[in-house]
Amino acid sequence: MRAAPDVVERERGFFNAPGDWYVRLRRTIWRALGEFNRNAEAHDLYDPRGKRVLLYGCGPANDLSTYFEAGAAFVAGIDISEAEIARARQRALAEGYADRVDFRAGDAHATGYPDDAFDLIVGNAIIHHLDIPRALRELRRILRPGGRAVFNEPLAHNPLLRIGRWLTPAARTPDEHPLTAADWRVCAEIFPGYSHREVELTSIPLMPLNLVVPRAWQRPLARRVKLLDDRLLGRYPRLAKYARTTFLTLE
Repeated sequence: MRAAPDVVERERGFFNAPGDWYVRLRRTIWRALGEFNRNAEAHDLYDPRGKRVLLYGCGPANDLSTYFEAGAAFVAGIDISEAEIARARQRALAEGYADRVDFRAGDAHATGYPDDAFDLIVGNAIIHHLDIPRALRELRRILRPGGRAVFNEPLAHNPLLRIGRWLTPAARTPDEHPLTAADWRVCAEIFPGYSHREVELTSIPLMPLNLVVPRAWQRPLARRVKLLDDRLLGRYPRLAKYARTTFLTLE
């Protein structure tokens, strides 16, 4: 199944010039996530030392320096938005990495990279914008044997999140689709070494608190909620699909 050209063009147009409402709503959502946000834990799932790394859906490559500081040999990035790629190239030049990067605008379903091109592929909330089976097959093609791809993605099942998405359609593109348990099965079919882990469950109804409570209170609360979530999800794995985020490890 190929991603419809009009879907790819809609995504490109959206991210080349995101609307004011999108920017405002995303800022509010990130404020509500606050210290509950555990996306950074994806970094614990890979080691970039000596590796050729692909940032899949790289955006402006805000964390470019972290890969080189951790020992990456080379970093490439692909994104649908020409505007974001221009920012990524500017960042690489400003940070002194221009000769060790390759940022290109293109379709993540058909990257144009050769087979087995990368040791490590990393993405943040990108898979759910794509035709998932086709994107996974492309990832397997460009990931060398023994390599690893790591993604963190939103999940679809939590009813509170579904209501939130329904109330804020301008905060996302019309074609994105948070992952379901069925998508986990697709991952396992294409990547024999697939595994997943979920985080952020009881934090979901508490997110609005971050819009009103002092920042000094947010971190202690988040620490307690993290411990509770890990305990609950470890003891009751059937709750995992109701979490906010899933970490995918593809091998």
